[in-house]
Amino acid sequence: MMRLFGRGSSGESPHAVSPPTPLPTAAYNMSAGPARPIRLVYCDEKGRFHMDPEAVALLQLVKQPVGVVSVCGRARQGKSFILNQLLGRSSGFQVASTHRPCTKGLWLWSTPIQRTALDGTEYSLLLLDSEGIDAYDQTGTYSTQIFSLAVLLSSMFIYNQMGGIDEAALDRLSLVTEMTKHIRVRASGGRSSASELGQFSPVFVWLLRDFYLKLVEDNRKITPRDYLETALRPQEGGGRDKAAKNEIRESIRALFPDRECFTLVRPLSDESDLQRLDQLDKMRPEFKSGLDSLTKFVFERTRPKQMGSTVMTGPTLLVLLNHS
Repeated sequence: MMRLFGRGSSGESPHAVSPPTPLPTAAYNMSAGPARPIRLVYCDEKGRFHMDPEAVALLQLVKQPVGVVSVCGRARQGKSFILNQLLGRSSGFQVASTHRPCTKGLWLWSTPIQRTALDGTEYSLLLLDSEGIDAYDQTGTYSTQIFSLAVLLSSMFIYNQMGGIDEAALDRLSLVTEMTKHIRVRASGGRSSASELGQFSPVFVWLLRDFYLKLVEDNRKITPRDYLETALRPQEGGGRDKAAKNEIRESIRALFPDRECFTLVRPLSDESDLQRLDQLDKMRPEFKSGLDSLTKFVFERTRPKQMGSTVMTGPTLLVLLNHS
């Protein structure tokens, strides 16, 4: 079992409440009322993390294997929009055009999606929305904890970002290297290396939004996956700054051995339309095509979450949360 968060400043451990086109067939909605996002994890005024009792009750009912797809990234860059596309809905997870982040903590869609893996295993797919990292009203430690918890829970982790992969983008993913300082393997009682953590890692998808670069290397077209792998290669040269950036690249490669990259062009040209994207159905064909490819990949590649030899169910996912 992994331990994710250290002891709080008061000396107490942060604790939790105990106990595509087409759209895949939706499961029963186990929460009261219509399908909607429900709060899974939140932070109180003392900086301690808790699980919401409604989410606890929902997960206790999911007895079959579960797969978890989460979307993480900077605030105000359309994470919730992507999740709504996976749901096949124009609304669902909150989308807004203001500067304030819509999502605080981690939120779970109340209706699991029933899926069948290639080996015939039936499982419930859970969709998870995360608070934006680097939001103006949060600390670096808090960002690391939210990011780390989403990675730990997921069988597929989508990192949503505007633009291409440059040094600034890699710096923002330095949370990955920070994560290795927070995760402990209880059996050993010590810190684990990035490569050891990689065996528990989800499929990692780096989603590049409003992408305009031509993917060409040595006068030949390359795939988004090639572009990602090129960006993660160690850079030549000496100096502490270069070494630090190469450490980030190595951590990403080691923590996410199964990784992919998708690019999406700007969906619309009109700025005012972009602010109400979830209400429109006139997106550019290239954007729709890319979105369809991403959706197809998500539903085909997501598998039930495993920790070692244990296939997670709703109740065992709660155990994992309670020990994080």
